[in-house]
Amino acid sequence: MIKLRRTHVIWSFETSCLTDALIRTIDPNKVDAIRIVSKHGEIDQVIDICRRIKREVPMAQEKLPLLVDLYDRPRGFIVGMEGPKEFKFGDMIKVSPEKGQGDLNIRTEEWSDLFSLDHSVYLANGMVVCKTREVKKDYVTLEVVQGGMLYSDCDVQVPATKKQARIDTIPEDAWKAASDPDIDYLILPSIEDAADLEKVKKRLEAQPNSPWLLLKVATKGTLKNLEELLPFVHGVVVSRVELAMRMDPALVPMVTKEVIQKCSDYAKMSIVASEMLGSMRHNVTPTRAEVSDIANAVFDGADAVVLSEELAYGKFAEKGVSLAVKTIEDAESSTDTQGLNWVKKHPEITTEIEAVTFAAYRAAYRNQAKGLVCITKAGNTALHLSSYGVQTPIIAVTMSPDVVRRLRLVRGVMGILLDEAPDIEQVFPIVNSLMTRKTWLTEGDRYVFVSVSLSSLGKEASNLFTVQTIQ
Repeated sequence: MIKLRRTHVIWSFETSCLTDALIRTIDPNKVDAIRIVSKHGEIDQVIDICRRIKREVPMAQEKLPLLVDLYDRPRGFIVGMEGPKEFKFGDMIKVSPEKGQGDLNIRTEEWSDLFSLDHSVYLANGMVVCKTREVKKDYVTLEVVQGGMLYSDCDVQVPATKKQARIDTIPEDAWKAASDPDIDYLILPSIEDAADLEKVKKRLEAQPNSPWLLLKVATKGTLKNLEELLPFVHGVVVSRVELAMRMDPALVPMVTKEVIQKCSDYAKMSIVASEMLGSMRHNVTPTRAEVSDIANAVFDGADAVVLSEELAYGKFAEKGVSLAVKTIEDAESSTDTQGLNWVKKHPEITTEIEAVTFAAYRAAYRNQAKGLVCITKAGNTALHLSSYGVQTPIIAVTMSPDVVRRLRLVRGVMGILLDEAPDIEQVFPIVNSLMTRKTWLTEGDRYVFVSVSLSSLGKEASNLFTVQTIQ
């Protein structure tokens, strides 16, 4: 049986580092998707970059999904450092927005609302942690409670003063990304209210071919309400670094596993982010912890990992992408015999799509099928099949090139474009022909065919699965 890489790699960029030279290094055969992090006032630039990637990168239009992260960036940056500097426990640091007025200079649009007395301040995604001991009009004094190394342009986070994300906090111009055909996924900030997500979903339903929605999981409120939020999105992006700023960091690995499992239960995508190979901005080799994070995402059943946007600023970015792919391939080789940490062994069957896809999954296992083939209009059937953690490759046949491209991020799924809808009597001959021409299946191979609704192929809908043999 052919081996498809099941967990995927998303290369992440900030607009400031996406140069012409870097765009030319993007290879859809080496990276599975591109994430672009935007900030206020940059959405036109982001859209322009997405259009350039789709038109200038070979095969990007066919096989490279683009994700846009909507305005959920760090609230400040330490700038102007001449080189790396180490800070130790107990050090007192004077930080000012005015150059030369403190030990560190900060660039921020939120100076007056950023710091709060005795609350934690995280520098460089928590590499250095401080407490605010003094707040003045033109400077603050921080006490280091966790030492570490800082570099220029590192981020500044103060969770205690960050306002809860809501639909009305997303600038109106951001929704331009929702109507651009070159953008496949929108990553929403960590919204906690299901009513807000329902508004987003209704807004996007009003326009054709809207992007798939991913919800960032970065706060306790989003975690608490996750079951209410999942029905309105296609999946989540787990921001481990932001979660670690809001809870005991020791709990984050288990929380990540639980979120992935919850997404599996609801047939939603799960993507793990934060600090994946971020150290390779400065170092040719990653830390052992970073490699372990990628492998654990594979063992837990994540659909994809997001490489740190810090990686793109350094000279080892391409090496980092290759290392991430190799780590995933090595980890998946072990899951073939050991299995995943979390598997939906006894799913709750409450809908027709769950009943049909679970029965098809079991049939593929019992019949040692070499493929699970589904016809899907919007990708939902493929998402459900993938949620069972099936080892059998899933082949999703669809008439939408956009769905083919977006499914490239779904665990264990290969998308194939069907040019036109066949008559119901011609389904199996056409599918058999597609399999022999565009997949590894050959004469005599068995596959399980799944369709939750053939209404587009006939006058009446019919939910079915059947074992077929390539003739």
